[in-house]
Amino acid sequence: MELFAAEDKSSAGRVLRAGTQGFTIGCQVRQLSGPSFGCLVKAQPVDAREAIFGLIYNMNVDDDPLVRRLILADNQPETVINDQRQNRLLPIEMAVLAVGYCRDGRFYHGLPPRPPLNLDPVLLCLDKAEIVRFTDRLGYLRLILRARDLGVPVDQLLVAHLQDIYRLRGYDADWAVAVIGEVIQLLRNDYETLVPVLEAIAEALPELAAAGAMGGF
Repeated sequence: MELFAAEDKSSAGRVLRAGTQGFTIGCQVRQLSGPSFGCLVKAQPVDAREAIFGLIYNMNVDDDPLVRRLILADNQPETVINDQRQNRLLPIEMAVLAVGYCRDGRFYHGLPPRPPLNLDPVLLCLDKAEIVRFTDRLGYLRLILRARDLGVPVDQLLVAHLQDIYRLRGYDADWAVAVIGEVIQLLRNDYETLVPVLEAIAEALPELAAAGAMGGF
C-alpha cells in the first residue's frame, strides 16, 4: 500500500523542513522534470492554512551509502544505476525563498504568518491567471533583493525568475520592462549588485535590451 496517492504533473514534492523565510522541498528523481532554479512554487496545505509562495534558489542531490559503494565499483551496470536513481534512499532537496502568501483569496507580498508543515504538498505555479495575479504587483522583488545574507544568489535568481515568468505570462514584454525598472529603482544605490543583474538580464533576454528596457545601462 502506498503512503501517498500518485503525484500529479504539477507536483514539486513535499515540504521537508520549513521556517519563516522559506522551506525545503523533498522530491523523487522522477519529479525533477518540472522544478528548476528560479521557478515559482507554492506550498499548498490541504486544510485552511495559507498557501505560501516561493522561488527555488538551490537544488541539492546528496549521496547515500549505496552511491558511495557504486562510485568505487568498476563497470557499474546501467540497470543498477537507474534503479538507484529511481529508488534512492534520500530525497532530492530544493531550497525555496518565501516571497508571499495567499489567504482568503487575497495575495500578499511578504513573509507568511506561519511556515508550512512537514509533508505539505508543494506545487509548481503553472496557472497563468494565478501567476498574473501574484506577479502583477512587484513588491515581492524586495524580498529577493534582501536575501543575499541567506546565501541566495540574488542576481542569478532574479534573472532565472524573470525568464520563467516572462515565458509563463506569454512573453509579456510590458511586465518584464516593469520588473527591470523596479529592479533599477530598488538598486539605485547599489551599483555593485545592479550592474551584474542588468548584464545577466541583457544576456538572457537580448530582445529586451534591444528594445531599450535597461534604462541606458
